[in-house]
Amino acid sequence: MARSLLNSRSLLCWAPLVALCIMISDRPANAKATYVTFGDCCVVRGINAASTVVGWRGDGNSAMRSVDGTITIIAVPGATQTFATGINDGGTVMGLYLDNSGAAHGFLRATDGTITSFNLPHGASSTELHAINNKNEIAGDYIDDADHSHGFVRTSSGAIKTFDPPGANYTYGMSINDKGFVTGSYITDGNGLHSFLRAADGTITTIDVPGADSTEATSINIKGSVAGSYGTSDGVEHGFIRASNGSITSFDEPKCSLLRPVGINRKGAVAGFCLNSEHQGHFFGFSLRPNGKSKKFQVPQGGTRTIPVGMNDAGVIAGNYAFGGFLRFP
Repeated sequence: MARSLLNSRSLLCWAPLVALCIMISDRPANAKATYVTFGDCCVVRGINAASTVVGWRGDGNSAMRSVDGTITIIAVPGATQTFATGINDGGTVMGLYLDNSGAAHGFLRATDGTITSFNLPHGASSTELHAINNKNEIAGDYIDDADHSHGFVRTSSGAIKTFDPPGANYTYGMSINDKGFVTGSYITDGNGLHSFLRAADGTITTIDVPGADSTEATSINIKGSVAGSYGTSDGVEHGFIRASNGSITSFDEPKCSLLRPVGINRKGAVAGFCLNSEHQGHFFGFSLRPNGKSKKFQVPQGGTRTIPVGMNDAGVIAGNYAFGGFLRFP
């Protein structure tokens, strides 16, 4: 069964390599954000504290790009395709690869280039690895033979723990923090879309924005604050932040019909992308400060799609645009 996130999720995974547009900012002229754009790396999937990004290329391999522009190719030996999907602050890269039979496996690449392969949850017909924390713990989800999806955590020791919130038919583990807390979303009978917070001990708490038709958590920071989006009966998606004490604050961007946070950092700043309600198929990025002030942006001079995929604690945002990848420095 498909879910509402799958369409937006494909934007994150397959967003066309994107170019520079006009940034809309409420900051003074002498304090504008700066951009680095590149077309020599990959479809960007992750960023770490050093502003190193990873992603996959069109040649079957993946790549890592450091902030100085150095490109390192990532290819699992013997693999027909390698998909790097995340990087932590220590420089460990996670991802998936396909072997000669077409079977998928997970991998971790250490900073010295050593690759550790691991098998995915038993019976998985499709698997996604969404996040890696600084303890090398991984959060993701997989589809079983019955076409149901389940969340999982791979511990630093290599153990894989699967989970589902009560009543869930489809579970999606999207983000994990350094304390081992996982957040994501799940679908119940009747197609109700809810979110969850799973503690390191396995305790699961449901997250529903009051009055929302659907709630979808996408990111969690070290303090336990969760960011995500929620839908209302008018078909509009709004953003929300849930603090560690359970209080929920919603936010919106003008002229935005689909708002999708992709990261919340230690300071509580949020980054994401939005579908322009006035121009079909046009996407812009946004950043939301902890004080509640937000700004929309597009990579200067480059197309109608600016799609962030993540943000680090320094507020550097990484993503894709029409002609490649980008870094946005605040």
